[in-house]
Amino acid sequence: MMLLKHWKLASWRELLDKIPPNPVTGKVEMMDVLKFVESHPDKMEKFMAQSAESERGKPKVDLANYDYQALASTIVPSSFWVIQLTHVGFFDRNGNEVDPAQAHSSSGIEPAFMIYCYDEKNMYRLAEQCLGLPDSTRVLKSIKQAIADPVPPLKPSLPLFLIVSIKFAAHAEVLKPFLDSLPAPFHWRFETAQEAEIVDDGVHELNKKGVKIGMELAEKEKASGNKAFAKKDRKAAIEAYSAAVGHTTDVLSQKPDIKEQEKATKLRAVCLANRAAAQLLPGDDMNAKSALEDGKAAETLDPSYAKAYARQAAASEALGNITEAQDAIARALRRKDLENDSALVDRFLSLLVGGDVAPLNGTALRQWFEADSSRKERIKDIGGELKRRLEAL
Repeated sequence: MMLLKHWKLASWRELLDKIPPNPVTGKVEMMDVLKFVESHPDKMEKFMAQSAESERGKPKVDLANYDYQALASTIVPSSFWVIQLTHVGFFDRNGNEVDPAQAHSSSGIEPAFMIYCYDEKNMYRLAEQCLGLPDSTRVLKSIKQAIADPVPPLKPSLPLFLIVSIKFAAHAEVLKPFLDSLPAPFHWRFETAQEAEIVDDGVHELNKKGVKIGMELAEKEKASGNKAFAKKDRKAAIEAYSAAVGHTTDVLSQKPDIKEQEKATKLRAVCLANRAAAQLLPGDDMNAKSALEDGKAAETLDPSYAKAYARQAAASEALGNITEAQDAIARALRRKDLENDSALVDRFLSLLVGGDVAPLNGTALRQWFEADSSRKERIKDIGGELKRRLEAL
């Protein structure tokens, strides 16, 4: 998921109409919008271009000096807005997303939050993302923006009633003077602790349901990817594996228990490794660089997964980086849980000798290692199957 700032979309309703409802809630949630944006950069680029065109020449809204009193006539009976804050992921200092499974074990990582405002018709007036918790100034600006400079095609207006998340209660000293100054019959209040608890309980139940559904959807997409891969259909395989990875992201963001988290993390690693394999299918669209990135990500998620290293080796070899390919397999064989993997040993020897290792069996293989001290140095700390094979020569 990309790190987003405040967006202005010329066809916001058109965008929402393209997004499938959340499988758990049956509605288009903010996280669904973010996932759609991330998964469809071409459509997002189009919307942003439309937005830029529609905004060209328009004066920037001065939120500090805006005439909010003039919006009294826009208040419609029974209208209400909710302004909320939700956690949307983790990012590094460069704005790159960090896998949620690794966020707490890495340095320089910050949580990202989304401030968003929606109305009684489930139309989003504001969606603004920030690194770290927003301060009072940021929260006040967001509320003003939702009122005076909302996401198109919505117009400046006020609701009859505004509910402000209890998560913003710490900013009451700054928010209250402004909100109290808005014209009647507008009124507002903070969400009560009881309401927040009910929401939290509901979220917890949705999370439990979401974890189950997310895992089922991820497995389904993985199976679809496997079928496409078997047919050498690179595009379909990559799309399916990417969808599976997205579903594991959903699972990991919904506070699964330890066993569920471990299962989702391992499945995510498998899907990344599978996507790497699809990216390495022969043809004009082969993408070894992306395959290498997926292989590395799979290793980070599940260091005991042999195929994570095999994909890195294949990608590095395709890129002409034989030493890096050798290093990837060697890294696997130095692990106690992988040192006896015969397929990895065969792959390592093949990379070392530059081809089929069969002709170098026995004395020839021993002589090959002894002919160059750097070769012996490369394998000196590798035990298990490789060591047994070499000692048997």
